[in-house]
Amino acid sequence: MSMTKAERQQLKKLPIQGYCDWKNIPYSKSTPGELRMVDHDSLVVRTQKNLFVWNSTGIRGDLVDFIHYYELGKNDSDSKGEAIRHQLAYARYVKGADIDVDKLYQNNQPVYQFDYKKVYRTKETNVAKDYLVHQRQLDPKFVDRLIQRGEVAQGSKYHENDKLHQNPVIFPWKDVNGKIVGADRQGTETDFEHYAKRGTSKKIARGSDVTTGYNLSFGKGDQTLVLFESPIDLLSYAQQNHQELIQNNATLLSVSGTDAKRGFHYLNAAITEKNAQFKHLIVAFDNDRAGFQAADFYERHPLQNPNTQQAITVERQIPLKGKDWNEQLKAGVTGKQSMTMADSTKRLDALEELAAQESQANPFDVKDNHVSAIPAKRTEPTSSSKKSVKRTKAQRRQENAQKNKAIMAEAVAKVKQYHDDPKALKELLDFTATGLNYSARNSMLIHLQREDATLVKGYNQWHANGIQVNKGEKGIKIYGAPVDLKTIIKPNGEKVFWRDATPEQQALANNNQLEVKTIKHYPIETVFDVKQTNATQKQLPKLLPNRPIDLATDNSPIHLDNAYKALLNYAKQMKVPVYDQGADEILAKERMSWQGQAKGAFRQSKSDPTNKHILLRSDLTPTDKIQTLAHEVAHAKLHGLQSKNNWSTEIKETQAELSSYVVTKSLGIEPGEQSIRYIAGWSDKLKKLAGADTGKILNQALQASTDVTSYLSKNLNLGVKRQVTTKKFQSNDQLAVVQESAQNTNQLTNTMRR
Repeated sequence: MSMTKAERQQLKKLPIQGYCDWKNIPYSKSTPGELRMVDHDSLVVRTQKNLFVWNSTGIRGDLVDFIHYYELGKNDSDSKGEAIRHQLAYARYVKGADIDVDKLYQNNQPVYQFDYKKVYRTKETNVAKDYLVHQRQLDPKFVDRLIQRGEVAQGSKYHENDKLHQNPVIFPWKDVNGKIVGADRQGTETDFEHYAKRGTSKKIARGSDVTTGYNLSFGKGDQTLVLFESPIDLLSYAQQNHQELIQNNATLLSVSGTDAKRGFHYLNAAITEKNAQFKHLIVAFDNDRAGFQAADFYERHPLQNPNTQQAITVERQIPLKGKDWNEQLKAGVTGKQSMTMADSTKRLDALEELAAQESQANPFDVKDNHVSAIPAKRTEPTSSSKKSVKRTKAQRRQENAQKNKAIMAEAVAKVKQYHDDPKALKELLDFTATGLNYSARNSMLIHLQREDATLVKGYNQWHANGIQVNKGEKGIKIYGAPVDLKTIIKPNGEKVFWRDATPEQQALANNNQLEVKTIKHYPIETVFDVKQTNATQKQLPKLLPNRPIDLATDNSPIHLDNAYKALLNYAKQMKVPVYDQGADEILAKERMSWQGQAKGAFRQSKSDPTNKHILLRSDLTPTDKIQTLAHEVAHAKLHGLQSKNNWSTEIKETQAELSSYVVTKSLGIEPGEQSIRYIAGWSDKLKKLAGADTGKILNQALQASTDVTSYLSKNLNLGVKRQVTTKKFQSNDQLAVVQESAQNTNQLTNTMRR
């Protein structure tokens, strides 16, 4: 059915803001007449014109374009039929609710004029200075000068999200004539519950002139303009490049986001009003995809100074370390990587391609035995149509989540291989011992997806080290740090994250007709092995984690003693005393194991669980002492009375052996030629435990060892030799008490021997 001209005019009047409210698309009102999408703050809706512009992509348009590109996530200009259907559905809602479109979201209020006097500030500066110096690690003298000159100020405490927040930092904006025409408000306290993206509140003062931003000038400040995403990055860059900025007569400008055109507006104002001689522009946005997307504006829009009739050269700069300039400052690294805008565009293309690979509809199209052997589930198109089914962003997110879960499930299903393959088990233990600081579960997931993995990092971590992931590589899926997500519980028990719920479901939840809970969610993240990157042999030594002590190359008595004492300290933190003198007679009465006479034992009193200790033979070699203590510490961690695991003695001994191997391996102690025999023995034990949960057994053993190795690495890397006095059974009375306890099985349980 065709529409009349009047009907088409009514459709064009439908406000983007009203559509966002109807579909529960979150936005913020940072500036009068402008809305910013919460999850993409470079997308701005101009409410007076009822149009939007997505600054980081260059896309702009009306409501249909908004639905097509933003809500539906389409990246091409193909048929917008689905977007129009969404628009018509909204039109039917408006008509059914008898809403006057002409009066909906009218902007009859006068435009608010910014007034710096109404930006509430305090005379005190202690909170602002503490934040800038201690959290952002700016130089105290530099901060003092900024405060004295009024370049930064301390704001008054403010209410936001029904909470009183401590004093923020205020960054006043000046136009090219020096008049304050706006301001940034930077929160000084961490609150990831409300500010999950950044952790702190960031606001632009009402009425701020968005053709400028926070800026500082050096020298004459009229020849080079440097653009940043935030005032903090601007100050971090300024501190590291102060002298160079003076020589280049530079002005630094923060655009408070990724609106690259602000640099164009500032240049135009400075050239026309101040006769500035700008001849060089540096885009110093973040070293990430969004930063490169925003910077690409200047590759597509060449600049010229009309006063000089000369082209303004444009350069891209990124930090050598970290995502942004403040991360580099806090890392203690100086310097910058410069590139042409053409090279910047190439980098952007590579990032876009990688992002497309990560979010592609079917991650199993290209077979990769290291990742998955699950066949792709594809719906063959009919002969009448080859077009793919249109899906919303939420649907695509759910599909990708299901595919990631499938990868995880397949990896976990392979745990059984550790029953059957001693070599695979040894490789897992050796990988865990490298000290990459992954959880036991993630160590298993990495190894199960890529058996030859040795050094893994996320894409941004590799990129921060100047290393690129090779084109076409498939990532390894692991679990990220847990986050709390608001979740709707459907009547059938199915869980739906709030972000994926329909407006109808959210409305029912808000009316208490659907149950709502906060669920701890482990997001699935992607990492890549070093062999999937362009890392060179020269770069590897700096990337590999250092052993706490490498006893394989330095078997000195001092280092052996340091390692042993560090383990003693760890046991002490667990409140488990270690007796390595005077316990030989007790241990001699223990039943001999397949390894011979017991070298040590962990004991805990059943009547008094706080009475627990580790016994070691006094005649052990330094290396044996370390291995034996690591074994008994594992028993203490995993098999005390407080443990809920009702494992058999065989399983407990196997777990202690596995954990001890990882700990001693991390210190550089190698079993040598006995290694494969030991591993084969443990594998045989696991085979006999066919009914047991192998994954749980391994996970517990590896987690115990990871906790210990993390402690050893932290303490031994510091070079601190902790003097721990070992305890002895010095009196006959004390020895008699322990011997009596050992004979009374009702009083003393959980005796573990090595």
